[in-house]
Amino acid sequence: MWERIDQLGVRNLSIVGVSKHAGKTTTLNRLIEDAAMVKRRLAIASIGIDGERHDHLMGTPKPEIWVPEHTFFATAISMMEAASAPVSWKVPTGIESPFGEVWVGQTTGEGTIGLAGVRQLAHLEILQGIFQTFAVEHILWDGALSRMIAVNPRVSDGVVLATGAVLGTLAKVTQHTQHALRRLNVEALPKHLFEQLLMRNAGVLVAEILLDFGNQDLRDAEVLSIEYVHEAGAFTEDVRTLATWTDQQRLFLYAGAVTDRVLQSFQNRKHPVFVVAMTPSHLFVTEDAWRSFARAGHQLLVRKSVPLIGVTVNPTSPRNVTLDPQVLKQSIQSLTNAPVWDVME
Repeated sequence: MWERIDQLGVRNLSIVGVSKHAGKTTTLNRLIEDAAMVKRRLAIASIGIDGERHDHLMGTPKPEIWVPEHTFFATAISMMEAASAPVSWKVPTGIESPFGEVWVGQTTGEGTIGLAGVRQLAHLEILQGIFQTFAVEHILWDGALSRMIAVNPRVSDGVVLATGAVLGTLAKVTQHTQHALRRLNVEALPKHLFEQLLMRNAGVLVAEILLDFGNQDLRDAEVLSIEYVHEAGAFTEDVRTLATWTDQQRLFLYAGAVTDRVLQSFQNRKHPVFVVAMTPSHLFVTEDAWRSFARAGHQLLVRKSVPLIGVTVNPTSPRNVTLDPQVLKQSIQSLTNAPVWDVME
């Protein structure tokens, strides 16, 4: 995995799972273990609760997080009560959580750590700034169930997807992984359009963009005008009720979540519509809605994507489900051109 990370020049890496217990923490542990062999200087934080011996909701066993000496990490200090690593606490972050204020610490010896207290993109940005003052080589963000906050170019330049037997049958694992990969690999807005819209602060509001299409390829499109429509909440408002659209107005940028309802609101437009989310973490659409939207000739994009480093597979699960490791790996490899690694090997 580190060879691939180095090839792509990734400094800040997010690890997200297809589901709970898909193998995120196991993947994190493998990355830490291999980094320790060559003495990479790491910083680690988790969006959720990690390092506990048992899941606080399900009661199932969870892998502990082992780190070597000189590892930086961010957590609420109370999470270290059951951990074994000795720590030198460096700086408070000002991030408050139900577990107490989050601090940045550095291990003074090897051992286990507990991570919690980080919940928002703004928290990651604060930590990123602090970690960089300690000249770390890489930041590892451990994601949480259904939360892809770290899959954002503001804090990550690479992502690893974890999947595994916890989803059940091979068919279910493959199906859920395929949807997650589609979300992570969604096409980015062409660079020339991104730059034009960036200069106009597009993405802060739901924006109406007028394009001159010689054909249906966005690479040949030019921005003619922009109208900021509304600070719409994508979960609660139907953008069609906020303005009167023309057939030429076909590129729509959302600052918030893009949901099934957003896609459905454009479903019956005669000409192709391009709906642009900020990042893959802003996409909350089901496979059925996405497929129907695409069949109607429309396209879903993001303003900027985060490169997929690869996929890790875990053939075992806490629910005593075990899949054939080679068959699982081959099935997931058929879905992507990125590398697939069995973290249990």
